[in-house]
Amino acid sequence: MPRNPTMDIPPALVPYARRIALRDLELFYYDAGAAKAPILLLIHGLGDEADTWRAIIPPLAQRYRVIAPDLPGFGRSSGPKGGYSLTFFARAMAEFITALGLQQVTLVGHSLGAMIAQRLSIGLPQLIHSLGAMIAQRLSIGLPQLIQQQILISGCLPIKRQFPPRRLWPLLLPGVGELMLAGIQRSRELAFHSLRPFYYNLYELPVRERRFLRQRVWVRLHQTRQRRATLSALRWLAIDAFFRAHHYLDLVSECQTPTILIAGDHDLIVEGELIESTEIVLEGRGQYIHLEHCGHMPQQECPEQICELIAELVPAGHDDKWAR
Repeated sequence: MPRNPTMDIPPALVPYARRIALRDLELFYYDAGAAKAPILLLIHGLGDEADTWRAIIPPLAQRYRVIAPDLPGFGRSSGPKGGYSLTFFARAMAEFITALGLQQVTLVGHSLGAMIAQRLSIGLPQLIHSLGAMIAQRLSIGLPQLIQQQILISGCLPIKRQFPPRRLWPLLLPGVGELMLAGIQRSRELAFHSLRPFYYNLYELPVRERRFLRQRVWVRLHQTRQRRATLSALRWLAIDAFFRAHHYLDLVSECQTPTILIAGDHDLIVEGELIESTEIVLEGRGQYIHLEHCGHMPQQECPEQICELIAELVPAGHDDKWAR
């Protein structure tokens, strides 16, 4: 494998690959399914890219229009020199939605992507306004109709003040975090093993899945842009969790967007108590679904179950009229 490997597109997703130029960014994304089908916008998590949805994009595209971008700085998308905060990501997704002219979108976010989806749904008018009048005028319907519901997988906004877990402290320190990631680059096996906490059982995944992940984590570690985006986003999340939790609590309590919260019962990354608290704060506008024998990556560990849940939660029309 070359020293600076490229991030290849999985063969099954090649027909759906697209690029779009925004004001200051160029985003890579997948766009699959019939143009007039109900829209799912899939937003990936920290240190990942749109390929995390590779197992569910083709089957969902039989019923929906499925759009999955690489977030700025991740995968094949460009990234800024500034900080990668939640507000930055949400603003980028707001511009992405308006640039594609999307309407009545169901947001499906994983981990960091779930937080971005939530931040987007509760602050869209202000985010759109901050993009400037010309972009705001692209909207052909009112803002309240733009997002229909949100499905948050393995993540939600921090609504309780908390210190970052001790295991993350070295990554939060400028210079130290960069050295840690550089250290993992020394061994492909060490790089693959670093994924273990994210899965119920990494080494029991199908052989094809393990082969993909082994190659993909190695590519990520050798992308300077993605390493920088990962560490910047992680540090901003730590700041948000400590200093902005009360602000997010107020915003979530006012959220009117129907919300589905999905998490594995063996998730070691996100505390179930936080998700349960979010369900309580939503006061009937949220529903919490537990997945058995699943870790932090349900879209990879149990993709059939995620597809079934989305099919139950998001109406897709009558008599498979959207199937291609």
